[in-house]
Amino acid sequence: MLLKFKKEVYKYGILGFLLNLLLFFSLSVHIAFGTVVLLILFFILVKRSKLFFCFFIQTIFFQNTYIAFFSGIISTPAEFKILHGINFLLPCLLTLFMFKSSSEYFSKFFFKKTILIILILIAYSIFGTIHYGFLNSAQYLRLFLIPILYLLVGIYFTKKLSIDFINKNLKVIFVICTIFTLLQFLFPLLTSRLLNDLSYFSIKRGIDSWSGLLEYYKGKRLFNISWFDIRSYRIGSLIKSMISLGYFLTILGVYFYWPNKKIRLFFIFLLVAIAINSKGAVLVLFFSILLYFLFYKSNLSTGLALTFYLIINIMIIYLGYEKRNEHIVGFVSGSTYLLSLGNGLGFAGNLSDSLFTSWRGNPLPDLGYWTRFQNGSESVYGVLFSSLGISSFIYIFYFIEVIKILFIKLKSKTTHVKVLRILAIVLFLQGIYQEEAYSPYCLGLVMFLVGLNFYKKDEEETVSV
Repeated sequence: MLLKFKKEVYKYGILGFLLNLLLFFSLSVHIAFGTVVLLILFFILVKRSKLFFCFFIQTIFFQNTYIAFFSGIISTPAEFKILHGINFLLPCLLTLFMFKSSSEYFSKFFFKKTILIILILIAYSIFGTIHYGFLNSAQYLRLFLIPILYLLVGIYFTKKLSIDFINKNLKVIFVICTIFTLLQFLFPLLTSRLLNDLSYFSIKRGIDSWSGLLEYYKGKRLFNISWFDIRSYRIGSLIKSMISLGYFLTILGVYFYWPNKKIRLFFIFLLVAIAINSKGAVLVLFFSILLYFLFYKSNLSTGLALTFYLIINIMIIYLGYEKRNEHIVGFVSGSTYLLSLGNGLGFAGNLSDSLFTSWRGNPLPDLGYWTRFQNGSESVYGVLFSSLGISSFIYIFYFIEVIKILFIKLKSKTTHVKVLRILAIVLFLQGIYQEEAYSPYCLGLVMFLVGLNFYKKDEEETVSV
């Protein structure tokens, strides 16, 4: 795969890599010292847009790799967990920086709506902290805020840089991640040693040997389907999380290669299917191609195509519930809280340790294996509904408004924008099927791409948001 980019793409990319090594080394030595280094780097780089962008995207998407490099000097598991919040802290800093001069980036109406939804999430987080503890609440505040923050920082960077420079840098990190994923699948021990994975997973999973790490890579059946007795190495590469890696490669693969370079996208699909075994990512690829066909290759109107797509999703939800699929059971169970005021962030979800209790701390009705799904676990929307209740509609309408902007106000005919419209809808609904669908590498990545395309200098097209 030949990349013919300007030297500045590589120059700023390498500088961004070195600065991230400095940052994560500092954070690993001591959290307070690293925080000071982060603030210094932020205020120096924010005035140097190209270098800041290269530094920023490496930080938010590959933070786990940098943590792995220095995991041997991290003092405690608590500090290890804190370091995984850098891809949330850095966008928060940049968002606050944008809010100082908000009129430069947003319309007053969009700004007020954004502030409203952020305040609602913070309020539910405070309630959740009181009842379920800080860590439970903070993890879900992060999950629900990330797509909003990544949208905002995408808008910031596209105001500062050309979309050509942005896309070339994104493609470089995409190709690098693809290469490392392939290498780790073909040569798991060698590549894992290079990435210092044993040190990383010894803290995260308690794995204390290379043989144990290889067993962890091969610990589940193909696609995690019980009636498949086929096992292959299921690796997380530079992102460390298998599911997130699958989404990351699929989303960027569709963004860069569909529909003009189908062969390259096919190879990305093979890599995701064989080396990562991510059912969610495969579903995203299938839905993206289907919806692209409905919108741009059929004679259906946009409204009719969208209606047809929604009917397909409703059928999948019905079949999933009949077959007692965990994700759909969580989605339906969480929906029962929609007409309530919600229970606060941290009440539900796989990242919470209050899986088996009500918001008052009382045990949920014992349903055996199905007990934890009563509060919405395994589905982003199940967790959202049970946590925010009726306020969930405000959160959902915010993203519907963003998708409407893509269709109504953004008039560009470029392939990237067409594909983004598809990805935004697909990942927005993907939250029904998987709790991780709103992570930085899933809807977060898509909203980042959406923000990057709201204003394009090289096409002289401006969208007011």
